[in-house]
Amino acid sequence: MADATDVTPPSEAESDAGAAPAATATGPPRSARRLASPSHRRQRLLMWVSFGTAALSIGGMVASTWVKSPAQIAASSEPPKDALITASVERKVLQRTVIFRGSFRSSRSVAFTPRTMVSPDGSQESSGGELLVTKKPRKPGDGIRPGIVLAEVSYRPVFALRGKIPALRDLVQGASGPDIAQLQRGLAELGYERGSDSEGKFGLGTAHAVRRLYAHLGYRTPVSTGPPPGDTPASPKITGTPEKPAGTFGQATSAPKAVIVPRSEVMFVPAFPARISRVAGHVGGQISGVLLTVTIGGLRLVGKMDPSTSGAAKVGQRAEVFAEETGKEYRATVSAVGKVVTPKGDKDRSAPYVPVYLKAQSGWTAESDGQEARITVTVTATDDKVLAVPEAAISAAADGRTSVTVVTAAGERRRVPVTAGLSADGYVEVTPDSAALGAGDLVVVGK
Repeated sequence: MADATDVTPPSEAESDAGAAPAATATGPPRSARRLASPSHRRQRLLMWVSFGTAALSIGGMVASTWVKSPAQIAASSEPPKDALITASVERKVLQRTVIFRGSFRSSRSVAFTPRTMVSPDGSQESSGGELLVTKKPRKPGDGIRPGIVLAEVSYRPVFALRGKIPALRDLVQGASGPDIAQLQRGLAELGYERGSDSEGKFGLGTAHAVRRLYAHLGYRTPVSTGPPPGDTPASPKITGTPEKPAGTFGQATSAPKAVIVPRSEVMFVPAFPARISRVAGHVGGQISGVLLTVTIGGLRLVGKMDPSTSGAAKVGQRAEVFAEETGKEYRATVSAVGKVVTPKGDKDRSAPYVPVYLKAQSGWTAESDGQEARITVTVTATDDKVLAVPEAAISAAADGRTSVTVVTAAGERRRVPVTAGLSADGYVEVTPDSAALGAGDLVVVGK
């Protein structure tokens, strides 16, 4: 019998040393056999089943947040519960206003257009050539008075005198007429008397007064190319001023010539006070039309109120005026209220309006002449601050009594009877029947 190979198990020493199990001739190592055992496979299977169960649980929880029951859907589709809308009771001044438009217009204006001017030295009747602005001592808005220079054209003055008749001709020594009488009155107002000349007759005394005026203005007196008509003695001595000695502005007395007041140098203004509203051109610029426009009696503002609201405007009411072009604001009062005006004619198709005249507390400025304005008239106002609530807070019962509903800090509601007063800007003045209402309380204005 052949000898068999003796396979002996490892000793205890070898096992304690942790020696690796040796492979046998009959199969894999013992560790490999353990991994492939049925019990180990069952453990792995149970582990994977546990993982799957946990994943399914988590997925169900997430999906449950997206899925609603019929009861939940019905609850979410119900209308929200009523919520009260409240507003605070205020203490304020109430005023009711009416807004309309208006325009600034001059009470009366006078325009001045120069035609021809005498030579700068006054020695010729006409200088010819272009008329140029050589000085602008006045600007729009300036007040004027008789005897002052308003502008200078081609080195000659344009001055103002009082008079209703415009200068339609050159006023020449020897002439007569109502315009000469007007010239004499204008000179007399400045202290230059006509002497022995009769009224309306341009004689030696009037000529002397004209020379004194030009001497005071600082310009040479204009004269004609020939002597004055008739047998006229030598011209009197010219009275000078401290700044301009006598003899500086006049002509030689050995060869007297007729004195002239050119129509292009005198501007007759019907009344004073007056104010310049326009000065055309610039220094060095050529004059092609109206040089000066003077406003008499100041500006006036006329508003056009809708006839449906005209009854609200009364004399003495306060108003705020805003000139839209200049941005200037005025405080004014209503001075008069006219009757309904219905524009006529094909060119004027404006709607009917009620003219409302306003007066500024500090006067209108001349720069507003011809501009449009927005007018706000305070129709009614409370004298002092009053309790006021929004109009929506007022409720009326069947018996006509009015009240407001107050919401307390705890959310409770209580009805407070009130007496309504002035209504303006969406608020109503209220007087509570008791002391149960004050500023800061919340009142119901809606749901």
